[in-house]
Amino acid sequence: MDIRTIDLNLLPVLDALLRQRSATLAARELDMSQSALSAALARLRKLLDDDLFVRTGRGLLPTARASALAEPVAAILAQVREQVLRAGAFEPATAQRNFQLLLSDVGAYVLLPRIVRAVRQLAPQVSLTLHPLGGTDIAAELTDGRIDLAIGHYPALPDTLFQRRLFDRHFVGLVRRGHPLASGSRLNLRRFAATPQLVVRLTSGIQIHIDEGLAQHGLSRADTLELPSYLMVPPLLEATDYLAVVPGQLADAFVADGRLAVVDLPLPLPESTIRMHWHRRFHEDPGNVWLRGVVVAELGL
Repeated sequence: MDIRTIDLNLLPVLDALLRQRSATLAARELDMSQSALSAALARLRKLLDDDLFVRTGRGLLPTARASALAEPVAAILAQVREQVLRAGAFEPATAQRNFQLLLSDVGAYVLLPRIVRAVRQLAPQVSLTLHPLGGTDIAAELTDGRIDLAIGHYPALPDTLFQRRLFDRHFVGLVRRGHPLASGSRLNLRRFAATPQLVVRLTSGIQIHIDEGLAQHGLSRADTLELPSYLMVPPLLEATDYLAVVPGQLADAFVADGRLAVVDLPLPLPESTIRMHWHRRFHEDPGNVWLRGVVVAELGL
């Protein structure tokens, strides 16, 4: 018999009849009319070449063939319900899974420790792998499942990705503790432009806003040292009279040891929104849903 010719919708009918021993009760359970159930039973009899049920004063009694099918049919339907129709539950306490995260260097420095701590507390057998930002096609990696979550400010990502706003990031000035600007004297635009600066140009676009803001007043920064990462900033600030514009959360971490100081900037700068991104393929994945919940609990507003 070719399985492609079998109507698998007949299996729930056979299962219900075997359990209920009543056409009326089976039809009610399956939300079918009596005539539809009778037609399904006729097709089952023809398919299996057996009467399957005999009507008696005690209801429908299964034939030997039907009785032999009761256990395998019930098992097949249970497997379909549990393994096909229902998404597998994610139990953090016992789950063994590796999640792939993408964060910028700022995110890795400031945010990742909080995520790792929460994951280790809730799911001790779950591991995390960090992917660097540089040169990565984030949308493609999320689509292919090579990255589970991308966290950061990525305004160029397509709208087809799911996203969740976590918080808004502001920017501050940072200098060494003994810098002339660290004394609290007011920093005006002209003095800001004349101060040597470390410049990190990443996806926030904040350096473009600074350049444009200065240009509106006929000013520009002449003495700059461009860096590929904010993590290079602290040792250079400590050794020189450079100033750096950095994300506020990163500045809080950098000044913790007392060797650097925050200064107020003389021009308004837009905040950048930090979001969590994932692909629609994994929107209902129980593990991805759980991890997103952990991230929101740790970082979200």
